[in-house]
Amino acid sequence: MGTLSFAKVTILSGVITCFRLACGLLISKVVAIYTGPAGISNLGQLQNFVTFINGFISSQVSQGINRYSAEHKDNYEKAQPYWRAAIKLSTVACCFIMCLGILSSGFLAEYLFHNREFYWLIILALMVLPLNIINSIFLGVLNGLSDYNRFFLANILAIASSVISMTGLVYFLGLKGALIAAALNNAIAGFWLIIIILKKPWFQFKYWYGTAPKQQVSEMSKYFAMGIIGALTGPISLIVVRTILTNDFSLEYSGYWQAVSKISEAYLAVLTTAMTVYYFPKTAAAKTVSEHLSILKTGARLVVPLSLMMALTIFYLKDFIISFLFTKDFQRASGLFFYQNIGDFFRICSWLFATILLAKGYFAINATLEISFSILYPLLTKLFIINNGFEGVSMAYCSTYLIYLVATAAIYFWHVKYKVELNNEDR
Repeated sequence: MGTLSFAKVTILSGVITCFRLACGLLISKVVAIYTGPAGISNLGQLQNFVTFINGFISSQVSQGINRYSAEHKDNYEKAQPYWRAAIKLSTVACCFIMCLGILSSGFLAEYLFHNREFYWLIILALMVLPLNIINSIFLGVLNGLSDYNRFFLANILAIASSVISMTGLVYFLGLKGALIAAALNNAIAGFWLIIIILKKPWFQFKYWYGTAPKQQVSEMSKYFAMGIIGALTGPISLIVVRTILTNDFSLEYSGYWQAVSKISEAYLAVLTTAMTVYYFPKTAAAKTVSEHLSILKTGARLVVPLSLMMALTIFYLKDFIISFLFTKDFQRASGLFFYQNIGDFFRICSWLFATILLAKGYFAINATLEISFSILYPLLTKLFIINNGFEGVSMAYCSTYLIYLVATAAIYFWHVKYKVELNNEDR
């Protein structure tokens, strides 16, 4: 039954991701036609900045919401303290980062876009943060409560509104329109989500506003801390890689790499969404060795062959994909696919093991890995491009996720062999 349930979630995730992919293709095509490789690169910079501020405030907090909503799905009163703690922490973080970001908007615009005049985009992205928080936290509740219908409906509406706003604004305003749409997308998604959950019994003021016990605030603070670390590592790591490519080659070369990265994100989202929705709560709930290994086998039977098949398909169709998704100006990106696709395979397989880090509360280990590998990727990029040219960036990506796969697999089996057995002996 577990395999069937995971398969159903994977199919639903696949449908959503195909829709997201189709919309993403349209957006990429429109942006590529109207703005070229430089526009694609600038768009990637802003998207990484939005990911950074969302991660800082509510990304990992949403995982905590997911976990505790799943544990108390039949009793909202017990889930309430965790929900209030999440809102409290996110609100404080939102006020802090908005003030800091607005004051430094000129510097951020200069670093991200090499154009200080785009400072207003930074301010715009910051002003809609409350809706971004709503989108992230309430999606976590839907996930934890296994309300898959509303969860996937919210994603569909978010994707549809994204493509409509992006296409329209790019057509009328060019690059500025693309950047405005990227700044507003998550906020628009939050608006749709409120409409979808408006009449749900857990969406009541009493569950979300009020005092939160110190224990629950402490527990959610750990997820919040991981969000800060994730925000200060992953997106910034990509921004640094993009900056290295821009400085060592050109803004256009940065755009080529951005295009290949976007293709990877699009097709891997089928599996990462399914694992976030299904695999994470199951791993969090597992208590025995047999339960852990059963869940791992269930995930591996679907994830490993599907990720391998997807990577091979993308590689063999790379020239067609580039010409279809972008323009002839992007053909230089073709040389990046071989190591990029191998790295994609390592990346998705590592998720089978890395999920346990947050599901079982290994915050210190997870923080160490996040920081270490976010530093490793830019360092390897710089090293490989010195010796191998532009293709070195994809070699660095592949090497980083191979090492990450080995590290997370070792941690996973350490947990199963020692921690689970020790807990069972204590009982």
